[in-house]
Amino acid sequence: MSFSNADSDRLYGLLPAFIREKDVAEGEPLRALLSILDVQAGHIESDIRQLYENAFVETCEPWVVPYIGDLVGTIPLFDESRVRDGDTAAELFKSLTGPSLKPLIALRGRADVAKTIYYRRRKGTLPMLEELARDVTGWSSHAVEFFELIGWTQWLRNHLRLHSLRTPDIRSVERMDRLDTAFDEISHTVDVRPVSQDEGWHNVPNIGFFLWRLGAYRLERVAARRLGAAGDFRYHFSPLGNSAPLFSRSRREGDEAGLATELHVPQPIRPARFFHNIGDFYGLFDPLPPLPAAEAPSIMVFVDGAPVTTDRVVCRNLSVWSQPPTDRIAVDVVRGRLALGPALVPADLVEVYYHYGFPADLGGGPYRRRAWLTRPGFAPNVQTLLVDGSGAPGTFATITAARDQWVLDGKRNAIIRIRDNRTYAEALAIDVTAVAADPGTALAIEAADGARPHLLLDGPLVIDGDRPDYSITLGGLLIEGRIEIAGSLNRLRLLHTTLVPGVSIAEQDPIPPPQPPDPSIAAAAALLSGAPANTELGVELAFSICGPIRLPAHAEALIALDSIIDGVGTDAIAGVGAANLPGPPARLERTTIRGRTRVRQFDFATETIFDGLATAERVQVGCVRFSFVPPGSRTPRRYRCQPDLAERKAIAEEEARAGPLTDPERDAIRAAVRLRVKPEYTAEPYGMPAYLQLSLKGPAEIAQGAADGSEMGVYCHLKQPQREANLRLRLKEYLPFGLDYGVIYVT
Repeated sequence: MSFSNADSDRLYGLLPAFIREKDVAEGEPLRALLSILDVQAGHIESDIRQLYENAFVETCEPWVVPYIGDLVGTIPLFDESRVRDGDTAAELFKSLTGPSLKPLIALRGRADVAKTIYYRRRKGTLPMLEELARDVTGWSSHAVEFFELIGWTQWLRNHLRLHSLRTPDIRSVERMDRLDTAFDEISHTVDVRPVSQDEGWHNVPNIGFFLWRLGAYRLERVAARRLGAAGDFRYHFSPLGNSAPLFSRSRREGDEAGLATELHVPQPIRPARFFHNIGDFYGLFDPLPPLPAAEAPSIMVFVDGAPVTTDRVVCRNLSVWSQPPTDRIAVDVVRGRLALGPALVPADLVEVYYHYGFPADLGGGPYRRRAWLTRPGFAPNVQTLLVDGSGAPGTFATITAARDQWVLDGKRNAIIRIRDNRTYAEALAIDVTAVAADPGTALAIEAADGARPHLLLDGPLVIDGDRPDYSITLGGLLIEGRIEIAGSLNRLRLLHTTLVPGVSIAEQDPIPPPQPPDPSIAAAAALLSGAPANTELGVELAFSICGPIRLPAHAEALIALDSIIDGVGTDAIAGVGAANLPGPPARLERTTIRGRTRVRQFDFATETIFDGLATAERVQVGCVRFSFVPPGSRTPRRYRCQPDLAERKAIAEEEARAGPLTDPERDAIRAAVRLRVKPEYTAEPYGMPAYLQLSLKGPAEIAQGAADGSEMGVYCHLKQPQREANLRLRLKEYLPFGLDYGVIYVT
């Protein structure tokens, strides 16, 4: 705790003036003594103040929350205080704002304790149970009393149940499209099977809790990607030019006693609902100042800067492109496509406001990440260059212009900060060769908090210059291109950044023949002089998505934290030059790697999915723990890795049942386990909303195989098994007697 000079002299100021004058004459020894007492008194006062604040759950210290929970008789849940991993980023990235770089996982033990009395006053009501599910898990939820959807034989004299007479209206496409979904209104026959993800819903004691794990991320004034040449009417909402569903934004219902509707949850927009009432999702608003949450739309289109009104929007299936008439625009919400009528084909550009779906705050996006911004004072005399399209004084219209100014200013330590979501189509290169007597050693190109600019590179981003002391950071960016380190570098950091796997996923007409993907990051092994290059290079990824990586074996390290490295059908990590050469030593934490991994050694790997053979030249050092390692891999010692652990367990169980097994019998058990225990994903291509999210049908050994019982791989930090366990624990307390429940994941 710090104090001002006035605070530190409180006791000294109480002394008579003649004593202070004598003390000054003696060199102020009394003042020095009393200042020490003042500091200690300040600590005591702070402790007394904190003791008072510890009496309230809103202001108490984290360790006090379980004790307050004990006073109100609530069982503590798994919350953020129990998360022990995620500190590596704070150790590596000292130049970031911080102070904590741990991700928010929405496990709010403090809020749960604070709302205990509130829950109990409404105990047993359906809106309360729905709100409980939303608060405990951090996911959007919708509760359904399935017994209300069961068809009943009516007793005409008494107790009519008219709501159970909702026979299917097969003429209504919109109602039939909601069949067997969270918002189904059609009556069903009874299903007596145990309630689960896909069956056993409609029974008298059953209540279903539908959960949406994907989030809806808002992008404002983004350039839509044109499919053809200038003057073409075909566009994709995604600036990457790929087809992906549009999402409705998440919002809270205005009435605490009400239930969530289809407009309150983040999910792909249903075309039947969009056709039935376009105004539910499309609308016009001025984001400055923002409208209330209940009024902001999910989609909006601007042509040459002018907004397109709702009456000119039509719903259409654009799987086969077709142009709407005159001044209309056609929107395909399933594929995220947009077609313009002849009168609306733009002279300049088409901008869109829309929401896309993704499982986590990962790979750059319009989410809060202030802690991950570079601290302006990370070094003396740091230069900050602002880039946006506002045209305001002191800003640059392009990244290249900001880069040129950085060169003119002597290549000092600098931050180039991009403050909007525009597409920057540029040919960008960075030469870090020193041009001043006191050169800088760091350059950061990063998006502002809440922004996600798109860099459409014309050719690779070449980093040139022999500077083994230089560090380059890319933060919060969506980069459609690749990076080549032609000289020598000390650090290349990707923080909350995406290097599109395969360089580009833009759809083209006509479709070109497939080509082997270029690496997203490649570093030279030797300089033009023949001397080794990048001997001190460390490539560090955190909460990022990247394609194949090619680094020389003599580089210092490759570090990946909470990231995805997608080989796109090739080796994910390998060396430079000839085939089968290894990359540098690797440290991997909570990472998903698709494709083969070839490195010199694994210094450390934990909670990582190697979806491809992992090969290390040196296995005497390092370890791999709580990870999926395919059979045939060559790694250092392993601890509780799959499928090894499942194989040993299956063999032990069979021997306990039938006695000692022969080698062929053991091999047969191993083969059966390996067929079952392997990663399965909801979606594999990059650009889909559930990209590399573990499938609900996948093995529990991977879905709950991390050190703390969460899933292996990049989404380990979400703690999804713990969220479900928290919900089940609370439902045992609050669900009315005699009722059963089912947890049903929609996304």
